[in-house]
Amino acid sequence: MRNWRSVRFRLVLGFLAILFPLVLFMLYINMYAMRIVQEQITAHYSSLLKEQLAHQDRLMKYGIDYLSQLEFEPDLHLIQSLSPGDDEYELAKIRLHRRFILDVNAFSLMDTLFLYTEKENDLLFATTLSYNAEAKSEALLRRVEESRSGAADVGLAERRWDFLTVGDTEFLVTTVSLGSGVIGGVLVAVDELQQMLGNFDVGPGGGYFLADSEGRLRSRSDFPPVGSEAFRRTAVASEGVAYGVLHEGQSYIVISQRSQEADLHFVLVTTRSHLLKNLPFFQKMMYFWIPLAAAVLLALYLGFLQRVMFLPLARLIQGMRQIGQGNFQVRLPVGAENNEFSFVSGTFNRMAEQIEKLKIDVYEEQLRLQEAEYRHLQIQINPHFYMNSLNIIYNLAALKDYRSVQKLSLHLAEYFRFLMLSHRTVVRLEDEIRHIRHYLEIQKMRYVSKLDYEIRVDPAHEAVPVSPLILQPFVENSVIHGFGGRKPDGEPFRIVIWSEDDPADPGMIRLTLADNGPGFPAAVLETLNSGAEFGPQDRERVGIWNVLRRFRMLYGGEGGISFRNAPEGGAVVEVRLPARSAHVERFESSAFGPSAS
Repeated sequence: MRNWRSVRFRLVLGFLAILFPLVLFMLYINMYAMRIVQEQITAHYSSLLKEQLAHQDRLMKYGIDYLSQLEFEPDLHLIQSLSPGDDEYELAKIRLHRRFILDVNAFSLMDTLFLYTEKENDLLFATTLSYNAEAKSEALLRRVEESRSGAADVGLAERRWDFLTVGDTEFLVTTVSLGSGVIGGVLVAVDELQQMLGNFDVGPGGGYFLADSEGRLRSRSDFPPVGSEAFRRTAVASEGVAYGVLHEGQSYIVISQRSQEADLHFVLVTTRSHLLKNLPFFQKMMYFWIPLAAAVLLALYLGFLQRVMFLPLARLIQGMRQIGQGNFQVRLPVGAENNEFSFVSGTFNRMAEQIEKLKIDVYEEQLRLQEAEYRHLQIQINPHFYMNSLNIIYNLAALKDYRSVQKLSLHLAEYFRFLMLSHRTVVRLEDEIRHIRHYLEIQKMRYVSKLDYEIRVDPAHEAVPVSPLILQPFVENSVIHGFGGRKPDGEPFRIVIWSEDDPADPGMIRLTLADNGPGFPAAVLETLNSGAEFGPQDRERVGIWNVLRRFRMLYGGEGGISFRNAPEGGAVVEVRLPARSAHVERFESSAFGPSAS
């Protein structure tokens, strides 16, 4: 029990209280940095994929536009108007074939251009790869027959790309009716579309593939997860960036974009470890070196404290114990080091010599002054409020609600900052109201929806000089007694504060505080309005007594403070004070300084 109260324990605990949050904060920063890096990389990948896909969509759209322009080709008109076997007919076919060969080689995305003539039931086509020309021709003839039957009679208005399988190769095909029994078409290899995905660094554990909206695989891929239909469907449905897509216990990051021209989804799959591959040292530093450094620092810190503080402090404590036991002959060794403990030891030795000669009246007087100061602090700071605030901060921190911790800490800091200035005789009303807001915001975080307040202060009254803490004790008293004594009715406990000019006296203003609590007890109300002073022993109302006393000292016979209960219930405190007062003006310069105006 005695050990945890020792200075040694508290110093170590204080050091840990500083070091541990720093370590946690650095670990949090590391995790946050990794998440940001991950999000930035995936966003870059997604944006780049979308940009490249848009480029491919433009090329595919150009393929359809190319077919539409064939309607104006003179050679096509010759084929439509002449009969098969005619020399001009055959020459027109040759010229079109040559043009197709040149265009299909010039158009990077186009695999095959073809033209079907119903007159000859003939297929004129040019392809970049001729090894499977016969298989392409048969597949295209079937496609044309489907178009002629109406199952795939696609005009320029639809601009649809369908899937066409030739052997083990997947293609996209579109056909356009050019009139007079002529159908033009373009063939695009899906594997050709997939090549752009190879420009992305997905790492050894990643891959890429193309699939339609139903999750059917439309490209070649050696990426193992593509064999799972569930994985493909999840990847296609993600549309954008999806984190934590699982396959056989492995978590993947999926980046998916859909083509605007065809039912085709371009999918990139990578891992979190690959995206963060450039941060291994940083991670090792956070998870290993920093905790190790913290442990070493703690050990060095303890050794340092033991040598420079704990040993001299132990000797000092032992000497003071002997003094307490009446052994005034005790002396402490004074080291050669010129430090604080050497000075303290020397001072202790001189004090021990003087105690034998002097009485301790001065010491007793100091004790009385310290006690008086302590009582003064008790008046200004409610220990229950302070401890409750710390408990709220602790609970919010345990819930990791750091934003609320920051908010409450800020309010609490501003609350106590004002108290540190409460020794001033005069403050501005806006400062007093700001202090009350901090207090009520703290209480709101404690009581959540059970407490509400409203403050309406005329801007013209904000610069009025008032005695510090002229309203806050009444607000605190209202929360303590009004909130606790109120019967639950489903409505929150409400405090309203407002200022107004006194209609009966233009030179006076009224500050009114009202709540919807049970109001003042009759005996208390009579005592308050009688002007009788509370004794210091009445700790529950010593704050009110202090306010009344300071009000009379500051304002003399001007204004006053009255108490009543509202007809509809609840306590009402009304403070009447002058907007300007000769009693107050003599304090303003010292309170506000030269900047006040």
